[in-house]
Amino acid sequence: MRPLTLAQIAEYTQGQAVGEGLVRNVVIDSRKATAGSLFIALPGEKVDGHQFVSDVLAQGGYAVVKEGSHTGPGVVQVKDPLLALQELARGYLAAFSVPVVAITGSNGKTSTKDMVAQVLSTAFAVHATEGNFNNEIGVPLTVLGLEEHHELVVVEMGMRGLGQIRRLTEISPPNFGVITNIGPVHLELLGGMGNIAQAKGELLEAMDANGVAILNGDDPSVRGQARSFKGRIVYYGLDVANDVVGRGINLDVEGRPSFTIRHEQQEVQVQLALPGVHNVWNACAALAVGLQFGVSLEKGAVALTELASSAMRLEVRRTPRGIIVVNDSYNASPASMQGALNTLGHMYCSGKRVAILGDMLELGEIAESAHIEVGRHAGECAKQLIFIGQYASLMQQGAGRGEVFASTDQFLDSHELKLESGDLVLVKASRGLLFEKIVEELLKGGDE
Repeated sequence: MRPLTLAQIAEYTQGQAVGEGLVRNVVIDSRKATAGSLFIALPGEKVDGHQFVSDVLAQGGYAVVKEGSHTGPGVVQVKDPLLALQELARGYLAAFSVPVVAITGSNGKTSTKDMVAQVLSTAFAVHATEGNFNNEIGVPLTVLGLEEHHELVVVEMGMRGLGQIRRLTEISPPNFGVITNIGPVHLELLGGMGNIAQAKGELLEAMDANGVAILNGDDPSVRGQARSFKGRIVYYGLDVANDVVGRGINLDVEGRPSFTIRHEQQEVQVQLALPGVHNVWNACAALAVGLQFGVSLEKGAVALTELASSAMRLEVRRTPRGIIVVNDSYNASPASMQGALNTLGHMYCSGKRVAILGDMLELGEIAESAHIEVGRHAGECAKQLIFIGQYASLMQQGAGRGEVFASTDQFLDSHELKLESGDLVLVKASRGLLFEKIVEELLKGGDE
């Protein structure tokens, strides 16, 4: 980050600086603090960051603390440390003159963000969200990682409720906005699809007539959010009516799609390193963004061939015994479940296809029907089915077969998978089920 004085930080956060100092990076984990670090003492459910302020100060760092919790030098006192972090990021970004590309959607945000960054990096020094650091803490930390040499910022924006994306756009005002899709996620918190659409639409509301929206034109809900947008709209998808169109999809033995991308009179062949047909939409979005910055389809397509899967997102692993494990255990929704099962069904398999599936959380009133439908689809794609969690019996009901376990630990303690060389195993559930433990067990002995 660009160095900041404590006085500048106090100005951005409307706080009061005690002492002087020069800050060179911002952290929320005291263990990562070094001399010159600014530690934001965030209060948490289990641990309050204020407990570690003295440790940070002792090693030459500085701290932003809640008003009244610490009075020594090297401190900026504020009323709300989280708000201070956000306002610090907002002020910091405003001092730069770089375009911001913001990405949201119910599914595919992280993969699309990775692809957009990959395409733009062919022509620009890009600073992008790490992993899925996309919330009220992750976005400001991403912004504060911006360096002098960066020419573009790519920010992933997630939400769990109304108003949250609006707040993120205040921290990082977008010039370009991408909406990947609108689907049934966080229904338990949002209450209905209308509210989900409204929440995602907050991204477009944050842009003026000079902004550019890059939208999934195949999704009617996304198109609906565009009706009131005053800026320029670029649609992408498989429908020929879109501005950037993916056509002629073929999958290789590992489920990696190749397709033709078309824009105006140009057509280019694309081969993705990521498995899953759904990644064709994500790639179309990334190439559409690239075009806005003068990155040709040819150059963008070459860049995408070099992008590998993120950890726990359709990550293909092979064991020494010749078993293929598709680790998609980071999260799950009805749409991502369907995409993962489609990938399982299309990948080459010399043995049997196995689906180990767990609960999709925060679906609200559609939870039961959604799990039954996932089970039905799983029954069409896999020979052996294992369902885990509160909704396991509903998935079994949809499939008409399969084994049921109440929890991940119960499955690991009581079941031994009889797998052979050539078998293909999909592991997928919402993050709360900790399915990475199943993946670890399957991969014991190391990869090839």
